Amino acid sequence: MLVFSISDFSQNMENVLDAALTDEVIINNNNGKSYKILPVKNDNKKKSPLEDIPFITADITTQEIVELIRESRAGI
Repeated sequence: MLVFSISDFSQNMENVLDAALTDEVIINNNNGKSYKILPVKNDNKKKSPLEDIPFITADITTQEIVELIRESRAGI
């Protein structure tokens, strides 16, 4: 864990932010408050929210799927 005063942080902001990528960084303010800097995971690769859901292959046509849905809704 690295601890910096607010003035150290102000003078070396880029270095402190770089340090936060590999270590826990705490900034102590003059009024006694402390702040933790956490890097935001910036994933440039756009992922589908369904990417981690397993799938199956089925020998069924779109028309059969539509008919099954209609049948299941007819019973409501």
